[in-house]
Amino acid sequence: MTDYDEDTKTYQNWSITESLYSQLEWTTFLEQLGTVEGLNILELACGDGRLSRRLMERGANSVQSSDVSAAMIASAAAQNRLPDGSRRYPTLTYRVLDACDPDFEIIHPVELVTAMYLFHYASSEEKLNQMGALIGRNLRPGGRFLCYTINPDYDFEEQNPNMEEVFGFRYKIVEPPEYRLVIGDFEAHMWQWSKEAHEHALTEAGLRDIRWHPLKLPEESADKTASIEWYLENPSCIVVSARMPE
Repeated sequence: MTDYDEDTKTYQNWSITESLYSQLEWTTFLEQLGTVEGLNILELACGDGRLSRRLMERGANSVQSSDVSAAMIASAAAQNRLPDGSRRYPTLTYRVLDACDPDFEIIHPVELVTAMYLFHYASSEEKLNQMGALIGRNLRPGGRFLCYTINPDYDFEEQNPNMEEVFGFRYKIVEPPEYRLVIGDFEAHMWQWSKEAHEHALTEAGLRDIRWHPLKLPEESADKTASIEWYLENPSCIVVSARMPE
């Protein structure tokens, strides 16, 4: 997304903010991720590399990270660079890649494909299907896919007026299925597709056992649940997982 090329700092500063939303963002995703020790991973829509670094910290063998934004890739690569110019994690690499690329295929399919936000960047269902196809052809038999994404069932019309004050972001309705993510002066294009459209894209790519996992706070913050009950009743994001049959 060229949106992120034009203004990387605003989004990056928000993404590292410690908040109840960041806890929601990570808890279910990491729980479903499970162990990654020894795995070879392809990461899509990596942004500035916050997930890729966690994957390496958790023992991944290698992570090939990609994003369509050259500015984000430059930031991610810089954060993996030591003062002497070498890579902090030698088997963590970054490339500029459009996740809709119909020709992209790595030599050796991986055990896991991940993404923190991806499908809502598809501006059409055709592009959504292209994303699914790229995921499918780069997963080995038995491999897993895990993505944190916009909830297909989110009701933008019922967005809580306190969203920006509490979480630091809000959404702007353009012309459904098109919306905008708004963080201060920063705006990014996004589209909301149905669960059926997501599942079709993944199924056509050969994936099965597609599951949707609602967000939750970690146990240590469970006492804060009541304060964001309004969000949990109409969550804008969700985690989706799938598997490639053996």
